[in-house]
Amino acid sequence: MAVDTEARPGHRRTTAARRSGRARRRWVRPVALATGLTLVGGCAGAYLYVRHLDANIQHAPLGAGNAPPPGGAADEHGRTAMNILVIGTDSRKDLGGAYGDRQNTGLGNNDVNIVLHVYPDRRSAVALDLPRDTLIDLPACTDPQSGRTSPAVRHRPLNEAMGRGGPGCVQDTVQSVTKLKIDHFAVVNFQGVKDLTDAVGGVDVNLCRALKDGDSHLDLPAGPSHLSGEQGLQFVRTRHAVQDGSAVGRFSMQRDFLAALLRKLTDRGTLLDPTKAFPVIEAATRSITVDDAIAGTTKLVGLASELKNIKPAEVAFAQPPVEYTHDDPDRDLREKNRFVQPGADQLFALLLADRSLTGGPDQGPAADASTAAPAAAPVSTASPAAPAPDPATVGVSVVKGVSTPGLATSVQKTLAGLGYQVTVGHDTARPVAVSTVQYGQADRKGAAEALATALGLPASAVTAGGSGRGVLVTLGADYRAPAQGAPAAPAPVPSAVPSDASVHTGDEATCSGGARFGTFTR
Repeated sequence: MAVDTEARPGHRRTTAARRSGRARRRWVRPVALATGLTLVGGCAGAYLYVRHLDANIQHAPLGAGNAPPPGGAADEHGRTAMNILVIGTDSRKDLGGAYGDRQNTGLGNNDVNIVLHVYPDRRSAVALDLPRDTLIDLPACTDPQSGRTSPAVRHRPLNEAMGRGGPGCVQDTVQSVTKLKIDHFAVVNFQGVKDLTDAVGGVDVNLCRALKDGDSHLDLPAGPSHLSGEQGLQFVRTRHAVQDGSAVGRFSMQRDFLAALLRKLTDRGTLLDPTKAFPVIEAATRSITVDDAIAGTTKLVGLASELKNIKPAEVAFAQPPVEYTHDDPDRDLREKNRFVQPGADQLFALLLADRSLTGGPDQGPAADASTAAPAAAPVSTASPAAPAPDPATVGVSVVKGVSTPGLATSVQKTLAGLGYQVTVGHDTARPVAVSTVQYGQADRKGAAEALATALGLPASAVTAGGSGRGVLVTLGADYRAPAQGAPAAPAPVPSAVPSDASVHTGDEATCSGGARFGTFTR
């Protein structure tokens, strides 16, 4: 906890003093940076230095030809969340042949894919890790440089996206998986990690045990260590010596490195002291590729200003549950992994709804409504809506009373994508004109209502009858499947973080390379 040296022990600062302190902090940072720029060489020198920084920045367009999903809903103040995709590549560009794979000097593979979900209040965030070897469906992408279009392919590793259309293709791929609209991206290669680590004067980490990894060349003793640029790169690349040796386990190292880097960047002395700030700015502009919308020093400073109130304690690091694909028909894919459902999609749905993953206040529109003063409502004789349970706990059987081939299977896939446990039953003995969603036990009414909504059926389709815990969906002649390309119904927002997802916070006082991170099933 920070101690205010201006206040005497046992006394609180006055409101005016606190306001004065905040006011000083608001102008001290820009004045300090402006003063530093002036020291570089006066107004002309400042202008030329900004031009120099702008020339450093590499940029690329957002997206690769696919329409983005809709953004999240605004809160009661009209604010919306921001999603920034951080892409770490394995490109060896500017490394003089070091780290092997000497020919890999182009874009490289997107080996790190982290979505920074910044909540509407801009005071908290979640860093969502999507492991590189996760098998997903890759969308069609058009490379903005060559104009070449790569067709959509199914069941391929996530880290192939970069080679199909650059960072915009990675963005489109992540959007298709998470349903989170990406507002900006930043690409960092090996050299960038080294430069940023050195620019902040190194970062401090704490190891649970001594780590020696022959692949990354990390060799550190147990306990605290101060990492230079070279060691910082070794640290984030280490995987064989930690946990299960996979890219999934490696995120525990990357999480601790990013938390340490964030602590260094938010330290009062780093960004207020021009002698410390300029190396960071120089390294950042030289080492990253950003989207066109933030390609400029003043634009990046503006983005940083939006994020300046986020403290390490308010950053959660999350990873969806995954499992190995030992049973994959393709032998080359049997050491990859896949998302475990419905936990992965439920985690994504929580973020889309701006729900807290760590017990803090929710920021979605539903949360705003829940905190607003209740308005007087007319007395209603209608039965209140039953609460909808977690889809993963609902067994659904789908049958059809029409001759349309594949209709029941199509609905099964739709509902399974929302997290329901779905089976397809035999067609009905006689044609059915009106679709129904039937529940047997009273506490399943909410599930039946949610299913009807997901399928676009009216409330009148929900009926009581039968027995057992499951819900029976009967598709009649009135059922109309969504048009080709129409957005799927949104996944219901779960009431809590899935038990098989993993969440940590940036201020956890734990050591690195020891405790297991994430849920990973062999």
